[in-house]
Amino acid sequence: MLQPDISRQEQLWRLQQENKSLFAEIDQWRLAAELARDQSAMLIKSLDILTSDSPLDTFLGHVLKTTVDQLEAVGGTLWFPDQASGTARLHLEYVQGHMVNARNSSHPAVLFPPPIGGVPLSTFPDRRAETYLLCYEVAGMPDENRAYIMSLGVKSLLTVPMVLGQETVGWICIRSTRVDHNTMKSQIRVAEALAGQATLAMQMARLSETARQSAVLEERNRIARDIHDTLAQGFTGVVVNLEASSRALKKDDQALAAVHIEHARELAQHGLAEARQSVQALRPHPPDDASIQTELRALAALLQETGAVQATFECTGEARTISPEIWTEMIRIAQESTTNVLKHAQAEQVQITLAYEKDSLSLSVSDDGLGFELKPDAHDGFGLIGMQERAKRIGARLQIQGRPGQGTRILLSVPLD
Repeated sequence: MLQPDISRQEQLWRLQQENKSLFAEIDQWRLAAELARDQSAMLIKSLDILTSDSPLDTFLGHVLKTTVDQLEAVGGTLWFPDQASGTARLHLEYVQGHMVNARNSSHPAVLFPPPIGGVPLSTFPDRRAETYLLCYEVAGMPDENRAYIMSLGVKSLLTVPMVLGQETVGWICIRSTRVDHNTMKSQIRVAEALAGQATLAMQMARLSETARQSAVLEERNRIARDIHDTLAQGFTGVVVNLEASSRALKKDDQALAAVHIEHARELAQHGLAEARQSVQALRPHPPDDASIQTELRALAALLQETGAVQATFECTGEARTISPEIWTEMIRIAQESTTNVLKHAQAEQVQITLAYEKDSLSLSVSDDGLGFELKPDAHDGFGLIGMQERAKRIGARLQIQGRPGQGTRILLSVPLD
């Protein structure tokens, strides 16, 4: 008679167990959904910071604070590896509601960086997160570090490595007032997920910083080329004219000397105007009423006025409008080419030719001077290297043709749409 009652009790117990399992699964899904939402919010906020002009440490501080808040902890630290010494270097500390950098931190590790390796060597594991209860002696943690952390009311520590591929790029250490080892372990999965998001976002920040540095370096090189191609060309003309005036004075030809001195003065004024334009605009651009033919013809006239060479300019084909970028780079390459003629070639004739063709625009600067055997490593400064860089910027092909005793020819071909 009791059998049916036992059977019903067993069914009821099984139903209760199934309900518990179901509720537990629902809780797991709810936690997973909350985690996904929190991670998404964290990543979106990180991307907002990355796309702003905020310093990199502002972003890193946001990552650290968000991770601490998500785990309901009381503070934390962000560390980067020092590969040379094999130690962990403190970068940021979130303590008592404030974010401080290592320079302003009271952490003993600032002066005595701890080693890397995880238990039992240190509290900075290579691959997996580790938890530490500070009420016990912690292997690998110096006593002064443990005493400092405990003075803040911290009772347990969770260290999560930030792994990118096969490389550990940093650590996030979370400080908690909890003493339940199991509770700390249960948070590892959440902490690792947040650290993964932080690692990805931090890598994006580093790439962004690298891109900015590359842009600065490129702009610095461009300004150096412009200074070289404008001022150096002008000063070379000034020197050539002053030398010519000196020779004229030695021959008692004061009229010719005065002509060369006037040319030197005009070149110096032109160079001053170029320098002012570079300072004001940081990028030369053609005046509204200028054309590349006008500028090249004026360049040939300046060469002629030096008295050092006979210079001519020729333009062939039907002229077309070209972009300011092409205009600028072609003029600078022509200036550098003629500067080299005055400085090195000892030429008597210089021919500048501009040719409009069906699909391209060609510039040629040729002379009948000494020529040279082209050896790139034998030429210093920005001269030939600068011309090659300028040609590359506008997608042009640059050829330098020359032999000893047979003059030199610079040929630039720019494809046109």
